[in-house]
Amino acid sequence: MLTRLHISSFIGLTILVWLVALWVQGISVLSADFLKPFGLVVGAISIIVTVFNKYLWAQPWLRGWYVKRPDLRGTWEVELLSSWVNPDTGQPIPPIKAYAVIRQSLTSLSFRLMTKESRSVLIAHSIEPQEDDELYKLVGVYRNEPKIELQGVRSEMHHGSFALEIHGTPVYELQGHYWTDRGTKGSMRLFKNDKKCYDTYEQASNQHGTQQFAAGRRP
Repeated sequence: MLTRLHISSFIGLTILVWLVALWVQGISVLSADFLKPFGLVVGAISIIVTVFNKYLWAQPWLRGWYVKRPDLRGTWEVELLSSWVNPDTGQPIPPIKAYAVIRQSLTSLSFRLMTKESRSVLIAHSIEPQEDDELYKLVGVYRNEPKIELQGVRSEMHHGSFALEIHGTPVYELQGHYWTDRGTKGSMRLFKNDKKCYDTYEQASNQHGTQQFAAGRRP
């Protein structure tokens, strides 16, 4: 995130280069009064940058030609297919239903994956363009935290990574794979986006059952 110090530095450097260019071309440089509005300019630009970073970047009319970053915000229904095999039965486990809550600005992104038994939080991420300007991939490293009553019994805290292809403009699906330091892996699919961000698995599950998710999304 750009700070006021960064913005001040950029504006100051721009003014300096401008004045040097005028001097080199033999054009009269303005007096010191030229710098009086500097604080006002920095304040105004800081407000504009903050508003753009949080809100304006995701406006549909800016998508594609001015802002390339895909808009992933909201609560997504998730289907996880794990390679883990139950040692008692020798059978793989059925698909796991989860919800992913993504909060995003132009310069930041948080990702929380919630299941009935655990939650995963993003440690690091990157949105990478692919071979086509319209194709992107979300890659990340996460930490999984099982519910306290399950730790030491059936599940332990662990770390993992994932790579998800981002489909559509606007985005209607993310699909890819994940790996963990426990030696398990699997596929992950995010679909049915609700633009509202929920705090818990139970809240997301209840709201999903009673409200219509965002129109125009593919099933």
